[in-house]
Amino acid sequence: MRHIQDTLQATFERFGYAPLELPVIEHTDLYLKKSGEEIIARMYDFQYRSRRLCLRPEMTASVMRAYIDNLQNEPLPLRLHYSGPVFRYEKPQKARYRQFTQMGVELIGASQALADAEVIRLAYGALQALGLKDFRAVIGHVGILSRFLQNLKIDSRLRSFLLQNMEAMQKKGSAFVTERLRQIYPAFEDSSAQTMPRSQRLTALFQEMDEAEARLAVLDFLQNINIHLEGSRDADEIIARLLTKIRRRDQTPGLQSALRFMDEISRLSGSPAAVLPEAEKILASYAIDRSALDALRELVRALEHYGLGWEHISLDLGLSRGLQYYTGTIFEVHHGGLGEERQLCGGGRYDDLIATLGGLNDIPATGFAFGLERLHLALESEGGAKGGPQPLVRALIAAIDAQDFPYAVETAERLRAHGVPVELDVRQRSVKSNLQYADKRGIAFVVLIGPTERAAGEVVLRAMDTRQEKRVRAEEVYAAMQQMRGENDGQS
Repeated sequence: MRHIQDTLQATFERFGYAPLELPVIEHTDLYLKKSGEEIIARMYDFQYRSRRLCLRPEMTASVMRAYIDNLQNEPLPLRLHYSGPVFRYEKPQKARYRQFTQMGVELIGASQALADAEVIRLAYGALQALGLKDFRAVIGHVGILSRFLQNLKIDSRLRSFLLQNMEAMQKKGSAFVTERLRQIYPAFEDSSAQTMPRSQRLTALFQEMDEAEARLAVLDFLQNINIHLEGSRDADEIIARLLTKIRRRDQTPGLQSALRFMDEISRLSGSPAAVLPEAEKILASYAIDRSALDALRELVRALEHYGLGWEHISLDLGLSRGLQYYTGTIFEVHHGGLGEERQLCGGGRYDDLIATLGGLNDIPATGFAFGLERLHLALESEGGAKGGPQPLVRALIAAIDAQDFPYAVETAERLRAHGVPVELDVRQRSVKSNLQYADKRGIAFVVLIGPTERAAGEVVLRAMDTRQEKRVRAEEVYAAMQQMRGENDGQS
């Protein structure tokens, strides 16, 4: 895990991203504003001294809050990277934990496709630096469905539901999403119904009447079924409320159209050459603005500047991430060795999040986050999770007698000054026990010091892999280690 973190940090910083430390505890309102029901339902949320707080369930909102509080005067664009634990209350299983580690980046202050391409290239490069091979990036754009739903003028609650269920449409089909839709909007009728339900016919009738005629019709209807309203003011209020409910715009036609569109668009997945022309045909058939599709084309062109091969990248217009703050490009990176929980990385563009959270200006932003535990499992599945490269040399310094200990300390300090990771035997073990310990711990060298060595200003240097021993001057131990290491590498 440390190797993974070091590799990602080095990759991020090569692209100019600076580290940012974030608090584990945040105000719950930070996430209630924009994160979406999927995360909110699984937050560790609590009251403390009249404040509603939570353990952070993700990091992007925390970075934006930190930007608003402390960094709004910095020149843009601002490149930041972060790492740390996040918390979600859910059933633990393979590759899904209640506490896990996120590490990611945010690029604040750039709206162009070049910025989206940079963060995708950065995620791609980080996986290459780790040595992963069986990964695939999928890219989508939430603006395509969002623009269509805005044109339909569907209620915001239903619009959010459809945006969140785009991926369910792709994986489980239209029937599954339709059934879930009926649970939150019981008035929804399947498009296969041939006749208008009576309730809809009654609604349509009242919508055609003027105000006075509609009031008289409602009053007459109530009196015919022996419901009498006492008091003119109360009666007027009751009838007005009833008419408002009756005339409330029926969402069924719009929802039917949205489900048809989602079903068509969610099937588009593959190379840009295959997906973009088909997407253009669908948008034209529904008379939808092509701006989101044009943005996707720009991103494809920008990615081509980096020379990334499309064998590891594809477009997927059925992609829909759970967080509601995304406004444009979204992407995920999947790995074949993780089964269902295959996602290693997710991110995208969120141009209105800073303004929503109280920023002074409307600042665009984009970014992504890796799940480190899943990266570790992915490396493990490819046989590459062996702890990463070991230091060039590691040494155990062992004094034979107590009188030799000060000389052993001096030798250890000399090696540490050269940057060598050194352990000092503080248990006063025997030579045999120290050699066994070094073997079990994978320590490359053992330096033995006894009265004879101390008197001569020397040490016994033993290479544990070859069992080769040398007697060398104390000040020459580091050079001797390098020489023995080079000889061993040459033999191997």
